[in-house]
Amino acid sequence: MIAVALWMGQAASTLAQNTLGQDENDLTGRANPIQGAGARALGMGGAFLARADDATAASWNPAGLSYLRRPEVTVVGNHAAIDGHKTVTALEDNQFRSDTLDFAALTYPLHLGSVSGAAQVSYQRVIPFSGTRIITRLPQTISIDAHGGFDVIALGTGLQITRHLRVGGTLNRWTSGYHQNLTRNPAAEGEKIRQLELNLDFGGWNTNLGAIWSPVEDVNLAAVFKTSFTGDIRLARMRTDTFSNPPAVTTNAYASGDVRLDFPAAVGFGASWRPRSPLTISADYTRSYWSGAYIHNYFTLPPTPAPVGGASSPSPSPTTFARLPWPQLAVAQSDTEQIRGGVEYVVLAGKFKVPLRVGYFSDQQLAQAADGSAPRFNSWTAGTGLIIGPILFDVAYLYQSGAFFDLNGVRNSITTKRFVASMIYRYGGLP
Repeated sequence: MIAVALWMGQAASTLAQNTLGQDENDLTGRANPIQGAGARALGMGGAFLARADDATAASWNPAGLSYLRRPEVTVVGNHAAIDGHKTVTALEDNQFRSDTLDFAALTYPLHLGSVSGAAQVSYQRVIPFSGTRIITRLPQTISIDAHGGFDVIALGTGLQITRHLRVGGTLNRWTSGYHQNLTRNPAAEGEKIRQLELNLDFGGWNTNLGAIWSPVEDVNLAAVFKTSFTGDIRLARMRTDTFSNPPAVTTNAYASGDVRLDFPAAVGFGASWRPRSPLTISADYTRSYWSGAYIHNYFTLPPTPAPVGGASSPSPSPTTFARLPWPQLAVAQSDTEQIRGGVEYVVLAGKFKVPLRVGYFSDQQLAQAADGSAPRFNSWTAGTGLIIGPILFDVAYLYQSGAFFDLNGVRNSITTKRFVASMIYRYGGLP
């Protein structure tokens, strides 16, 4: 969650900076919920909506599950490293590191008369919050330790209705949430140390719908729609302030189950061409409607004053906001879009198959730049793998970078690096 000025005038701006500044989560570089999982897809730049023909299809286009003809077990891991730099009066740097289970699934083929396909139960960490983040705003240091994320447990199916048409869908249960501990060390001697603990539990339901149409044998055209929904949140906070002069420790805590989150819808279109058996060329366009993403009844905690004359002060009431943009909290957001392209070429070496993949995508962010536009980040990907009988092992590396001036006139420079590894086991071998 990006803490910047509230888009409602100077008075509200000051209030937001003073209260929402205690939240340091950031979804920069993760602004597209239509993005799925898997090293094969991400090695191709994520241009996979029309070529989703492995077990990760449910996270991209569930119609692609119709390609599966064997029972499959799938596991995907993700390592992320995000480095940010701001040029202000004092330089600010932040680093984020995370290792998560990104996707796991069990898939089984279906045959219903002339209709064939597959059913699947899957898990995906759509938005990861787990990791350690260090923010340096000289001479102050902020450390954040977080666990959890927004997860989806999905029951899905994909069916080949005709020779040319495949359709699919998933019913998604959003669950989990995250726990965060933030410690803000004093910027100067005599200032207080601030510790913030946050627990957020999240739940909701939505659906993903997809179709793949093959007008000719070597060409696929695809469409995907992910519905918006309102999720329930249980939010609990505890704040501890340590004063050095005079020495004192105060706490403030509050919890509420009345928080709601409007999560955005997303739509995507893709095309894939396979001119030769080992060669695949794909391109996608996706749009996520973050301008309609809001959090309701969100609250923050002001500090409890230090005791005066030995008498403790009562904890002040939380500051509650009826509605704020999410995840930025304090600034109007833009819809985001991504343009993706990728190539895969499979080298045949005896009984081994070695795929080689490269990709590129232009990732429009939900944050607004100083000129009112939404900045774009450029991303390059590469991947490879090894196919040995029933085992498919893939790895991918993603590099993303971008820079923009935010609404406060501060230059932000962001670099994101991700390493993804996937393993699929197909019971009974390849078809």
